[in-house]
Amino acid sequence: MKILLIVNSSPWGSTLAVTALRFARAVVAEGMTVTAVFFREDGIFHAVGSRATDAGTPALSEAWPEFALTNGAELLVCRSSGQRNLAQSLSGPFREAGLAEMMALMAASDRVVTW
Repeated sequence: MKILLIVNSSPWGSTLAVTALRFARAVVAEGMTVTAVFFREDGIFHAVGSRATDAGTPALSEAWPEFALTNGAELLVCRSSGQRNLAQSLSGPFREAGLAEMMALMAASDRVVTW
């Protein structure tokens, strides 16, 4: 089963982003495939490296690239959200993608899960 994840929540605003990563790891452990993770709205801040974290805050900007490398998932950042809100360039395996690419991924996926 092919799954597309869409992450709208910031890495620090709530526990939704951590839950999305746990969900991604769980579905892969069950034999499914996460083809891509599309970060939009406040989710784009997952692509910003070198953010300070404390002991209670997971370093999601490092955890997502590790997940992608291990499982072959693409990490996509909404182009329009990124252009409006990110002053720095993307770090690691994150790349910009437009809504047309997201729609194509949705059509090719068995399930789409939004966080």
